[in-house]
Amino acid sequence: MARLSEEVGEVAEEIRGNGEDGNLIKELSDVFIISTCLANQYCVNLDEEFANMGYCSNTNKLYDSIPECCDITESFLNVSVQLSKISRILNHYEGDKVRKKGESASRVSTEIAKLHVLLVSISKSLKGDLFEEVDQVLQKSLSRDKGRFGYFQDPTTSLTIQRFKKVAEKTSCIFSSRSKIWGSYSFIESMSLEENLEKNLKLLERFNRVAPFEGLDGFVIEAYGKGYGDTLENLSYTLKRVLKYLSDNDPAKAHCMNQNILKPDWRFSFGDQTFFITTFAPCYPEKHPRYSYNPFSTFIFLQPEFSFDHHGIHSGNAKRESIKEIIRKKFRENGSEYNIDLVRQPLEAYKYVKPINVDDAPVKWWEKEVVQSNVNM
Repeated sequence: MARLSEEVGEVAEEIRGNGEDGNLIKELSDVFIISTCLANQYCVNLDEEFANMGYCSNTNKLYDSIPECCDITESFLNVSVQLSKISRILNHYEGDKVRKKGESASRVSTEIAKLHVLLVSISKSLKGDLFEEVDQVLQKSLSRDKGRFGYFQDPTTSLTIQRFKKVAEKTSCIFSSRSKIWGSYSFIESMSLEENLEKNLKLLERFNRVAPFEGLDGFVIEAYGKGYGDTLENLSYTLKRVLKYLSDNDPAKAHCMNQNILKPDWRFSFGDQTFFITTFAPCYPEKHPRYSYNPFSTFIFLQPEFSFDHHGIHSGNAKRESIKEIIRKKFRENGSEYNIDLVRQPLEAYKYVKPINVDDAPVKWWEKEVVQSNVNM
């Protein structure tokens, strides 16, 4: 956000100094690039946002459909307003600013898209091509800025996300290709599972603040090492440890793992969100819907329950069962059969760890105790 403010300030300097149009377009392109990077950190789909505003997401058509501005100074004031709105939202997400009672729930995705429309509008009034300038700046930056900036782990590009991509690509779930997911920090094998989880507590709290507004679909935790998911018993114990640790450190103090897991209304919760849990591990056969596609990666996927609303499979949707049947059919066609009785039975906890074989008994993962392992416990 500081970088974005810096670049907007440089645009102001060019306008105030009556600089050359080419320099102004270059500064506008920097604002466009930095704001796009910011959008990526929140899994923003700008194509969707442009479509919601009535614009085509195709680059050329988008450029043609946006009118040029009549007054550059007035348009820059609007850019400043957008910068303020983005800053306010990020202060809610990342800072200590609490939304006022009755304050509209703006999204960073919408405000960045509006900012981009303004940038294109200004550049067109200067008879320049903003997108062409962006391409040139990016090509130059590839060599100039390599290694220039420090590296910070990003939950949208972390090693966890990179490894989980194979699962998302291979799954038969019809929603996976457009899902918005954050990943845990890179797993450090010399540390215990709980020590790795401790590093992610603040990140998961941050996810809870962002997800309802930006439409994030899940947070994936990776336990990296053969002993975490090489057998169904190890997977069960790993899941128990992960959920128990998160429950013990729940900022909302609900401590759901200390409650009766076998009650029909029990749900896993952390902070102010309830989650459905899905596990993926190397102990499963390759055709199994829970196979992790890596002999060392065990994934615990936390899906906030509001995510089901986004995809139309919430209880209030009359088409819920038909959508779910389409998903099951897709899995069957790809050789990954689901036990429908297990899916339809009312106890949530039984759905977290799938049996190896479709007709095997449900897995009581919460009953698992210490098992032999060759990883740092």
